[in-house]
Amino acid sequence: MKKNKTLSEMTEEELVGEFTNASIAQKEASEKDKFSKYNKLFDRIVEIRNERKIRPGDRRRDLLPLLTHDNIQVRLMAAIETLAVAPDAACRTLKEIKDSNWFPFAMDASSTLSWFESGRFRPE
Repeated sequence: MKKNKTLSEMTEEELVGEFTNASIAQKEASEKDKFSKYNKLFDRIVEIRNERKIRPGDRRRDLLPLLTHDNIQVRLMAAIETLAVAPDAACRTLKEIKDSNWFPFAMDASSTLSWFESGRFRPE
């Protein structure tokens, strides 16, 4: 069996797992001021987003269960990714993160909410 699958070879469940793992690693990188690693993980999340976009149907809904994940970075990234398909749920999660005052996550959630509500950020 092939050990390292490409994103195009992964199932929907595997893509959600890859998204979750990348988000968890992002939080760890952020807490250790490893910004280069954080940015590489962000790029990986974008690759996962792009893979989901080219698949039939709107696969962003697969991330909705992550809005209640224990890891704040997983919740943040899932909320951003689901704004287009479940704006009410995503905005509730972003507001909860913002209200937590757990920085830098609260700042990212606040900025995303502000941009989304003002129309400056329109998820595709």
